[in-house]
Amino acid sequence: MAHNAGVSAPTFELEAWSSNYTPPLHPLRLAHVAGNCPPLAQQALQIAITSTKNGKDVALYTRLVGLAKKLGFNELAELDTEWVDRTEDANKRESSRLEQELKGYKNNLIRESIRMGQEDLATHMLLTGGPAPLPASENEPPQSAQTVGLNAAYSAFGKMRDYCTTPTHVASMTLRLLLTAFVQAVSAQQTGSAATGHFNAVLANSNRLRSVGVKDEELAKLQPISASANGIAFLGTGNYRDAAESFLSVSFDLTTNGPIHNFDFTRAVASANDIAIYGGLTALATLTREDLSRRVLGGPFRAFLELEPHMRKAISLFTTAKYRACLDTLQRYYSDWNLDVFLGGPAGHTHGRTHVDALLAHIRQKSITSHVASYSQITLSSLAATFPPPPTSQATTPEAALEEEITTLIQTAALPFRLDLVSGTLVAPASDARAKTHADASAAADEVERTLLLRLHRVNVALAGLEVQPEKRQGGGVPGVPEGWRGSRGVAQG
Repeated sequence: MAHNAGVSAPTFELEAWSSNYTPPLHPLRLAHVAGNCPPLAQQALQIAITSTKNGKDVALYTRLVGLAKKLGFNELAELDTEWVDRTEDANKRESSRLEQELKGYKNNLIRESIRMGQEDLATHMLLTGGPAPLPASENEPPQSAQTVGLNAAYSAFGKMRDYCTTPTHVASMTLRLLLTAFVQAVSAQQTGSAATGHFNAVLANSNRLRSVGVKDEELAKLQPISASANGIAFLGTGNYRDAAESFLSVSFDLTTNGPIHNFDFTRAVASANDIAIYGGLTALATLTREDLSRRVLGGPFRAFLELEPHMRKAISLFTTAKYRACLDTLQRYYSDWNLDVFLGGPAGHTHGRTHVDALLAHIRQKSITSHVASYSQITLSSLAATFPPPPTSQATTPEAALEEEITTLIQTAALPFRLDLVSGTLVAPASDARAKTHADASAAADEVERTLLLRLHRVNVALAGLEVQPEKRQGGGVPGVPEGWRGSRGVAQG
């Protein structure tokens, strides 16, 4: 598990924060905190290891102990071999029992029993981390990746589809596929593997939730889960605009619906507070000021923002052009958001850059562009006073840091200004209002002249008798009615 030593202590209390979540993502969230926040690393590992030992995942426990050893926590780095041996034996016996039961159900050809047996086996694989890879052998073919680890759990849940007899069964199966894909994505991020494929699986399953054909009452509970899962998946792949749209469509009923099919999204994946943060940041980074005022602060999503007042305050400050205060408010919670397992995930191919870094960079660029747009000329020194460099900047002076940002914005055509490095000023392109007015008037006159010529041409064609006359119908009958048929009753007159 990679770790970043640059994140300071957050504003929340770790134990209270971690109590909002349940396995299997609970210990993975704590592992992310331990790997990225040195002040909380020992406490996070202690809670994560305790949580893992209350479960069945030996591979995850071994990983956490290895992380503790890497970080120098010797009291946590001792592997409890007795627990490992005992848990591995219990897992093997349970796997064998569930496989034998499933085999018996298949022999009896009872679809409902087969479905339940398949679900029990898949759930066991998910909670134990799936089968471990077998040692390589020359006499046997290479082991398929779909039969190892969490991939085996995902495949096992997918096999339930053949035995689902109602839309409710399909919805229950899809929710478990959704959870497994989330666990796969987070595990891939922490082990340095690509998580994009798993986030795409989240998208596929969350979209499927909307079309499983369940009753309206059940669908009303599934739709907020689907929208939230879509938003997190888009966030994980760096598609922030679609993520914002998905989060803004989440109904606040998500907070009161409770578990559905023994699956509580707000405890297993993301709480309502998390949705408020995800939606607020992605909207602030991608939407216009008008959309922020109308759809975020003035729309249904405001109910989520009431759970996170600092996020609502930051959006309000941006919409009132108080950019410095907005950025300061966001920076105050930088550590909190970096310790979230989804927001703190890697963004793109840039080493050490998280989604929080990318989103705050987008918001900062929007703020600078909006602020500069109201000036015809502004000095870099005054601009640097309004927008001090972020803490991660490596520049020697605020002006140098801002110069790099402005240069990037100009090169990407995001800022239609010229940078005068000699005088240290940012100059708007000169615009001749008089010439623009004349050009607009000339274009309007040309359009009026063209319209009049077309009308005059139409009059001349009519006067010259060159119009194509409509074809006259013989007998004065109605088109499509044979001659000899008259009257509304359709009686032939001889």
